[in-house]
Amino acid sequence: MKYNGVIESKLRTIEDKLAQIESWKVESYTVFAESSLLQNGVERALQVAVEVMIDISERILALENQPPKNSSAESLEALGALGIIQDPNKYTAMIRFRNFIVHRYEKVDTEIVYDILSTKLDLFRDFIREIRSA
Repeated sequence: MKYNGVIESKLRTIEDKLAQIESWKVESYTVFAESSLLQNGVERALQVAVEVMIDISERILALENQPPKNSSAESLEALGALGIIQDPNKYTAMIRFRNFIVHRYEKVDTEIVYDILSTKLDLFRDFIREIRSA
């Protein structure tokens, strides 16, 4: 990776959040839905992981002398245009999820969070791999 240690440190933060989530060993939707502690923990860990993705995107664009973008999705698109990530669209759902839990925090659908928990964590690993190989 040609980028600075701050970016690597942030990538490790994502890895730490994924490790935390996986250590909780959520065995089923029922277990998840019945535990406000698990729900809150997973929501927060996912939010932080997405925030870090956004921060990394913005930092890389600054290092590449690119102007700031109007949205996080546009930052990802710019990384795609630079060839740093292959398919920015696969990450935009995570950005939308983050926006939802930040702005509609009073009621987050546990089914959506569980779906991300059970099927989408590899998107974070894909992002990490793409940034490290840039």
